[in-house]
Amino acid sequence: MKNEVVSVAYPTIPIVFLGGIRPDRRPIYNTMGLAVTDLEENVRTETAITLADKKNGIKFSLGGKPAEGKRNEDTINSVKSFLKDKKLDVGLEIDSANYNIKGGSSDSGLAALFSGLNELLGTKMKTAEIAGYAMRGSESAIRSVYGGLSKIVVDEPEMHGVAIASSKDLDAIRIFTVYFDYPGRITADEIHAAIVTHPWYKHRVDRIPFWIKGIEDAIKKKDFVTVLKNAEENIRNAHYLLEDVGLRVRRKKIMDCWIDVEEMRAAGLHAYCLQGGGNLVSIACLKEQADKVYSELVGRGWSPLKYKVAGGPKVIRSD
Repeated sequence: MKNEVVSVAYPTIPIVFLGGIRPDRRPIYNTMGLAVTDLEENVRTETAITLADKKNGIKFSLGGKPAEGKRNEDTINSVKSFLKDKKLDVGLEIDSANYNIKGGSSDSGLAALFSGLNELLGTKMKTAEIAGYAMRGSESAIRSVYGGLSKIVVDEPEMHGVAIASSKDLDAIRIFTVYFDYPGRITADEIHAAIVTHPWYKHRVDRIPFWIKGIEDAIKKKDFVTVLKNAEENIRNAHYLLEDVGLRVRRKKIMDCWIDVEEMRAAGLHAYCLQGGGNLVSIACLKEQADKVYSELVGRGWSPLKYKVAGGPKVIRSD
């Protein structure tokens, strides 16, 4: 065992929008996601875990402040379950801090946590097992655990993650993220509860395998335009259903950005919008058109941040 470990992991954006979960938080259908960060990898979750007296139990804080809310309860319970499974009777002090993350951070938080615990306690877990524990705190954490492009498989007896393409494999893709300073954000639980009420939700579920196959086939051919086209199409469909039942994630300024990207595409630029539930839009494009896409976004009044596809979690200190 170690005394202290610091690990980092990176946030994710949807490639196949996750909308709808079962009571056990298992997604209703297979989904895909992409781990991302800025060019200097400063967009990240950093988690410090210290071995403590077992009498003190588990103390969990976010940026030095005591963690609260259901998500954080789920996180602590997932750690307790992990310790019980591994027959470890220890105390832990855990502090997780987000740096420059503009959207949700539960994926990267759980990935950093269980990657760090694996190092701290010497449990020698493989990626799939780390992902399984991370999923107990966040239904989409697999995306951050695997890094690059990954798939969450739920239509088999045991839910698991599959690495589809690494960050190196996806070097031909560039990402620009535009952040919108709206007060508050729609939560994942609000999205899950709303989207399943739409009368056409079943049609979306039936369509998911075709979107995923289109993406996987295109990855094999390195046809990244088709990858991004399928991704935007299914993400747009999810937002349409949400908006139709009265839950609008894409507010006015966000819609203006979507429209600008559509106009850029009509002018010959292969740029596509990837947006989950947060107040940000990630515009993905081809490497050879990145400079033109960036200049066009700036010219239209946006302030894009330069991102890239990120890898999986890293341990940056182990004492």
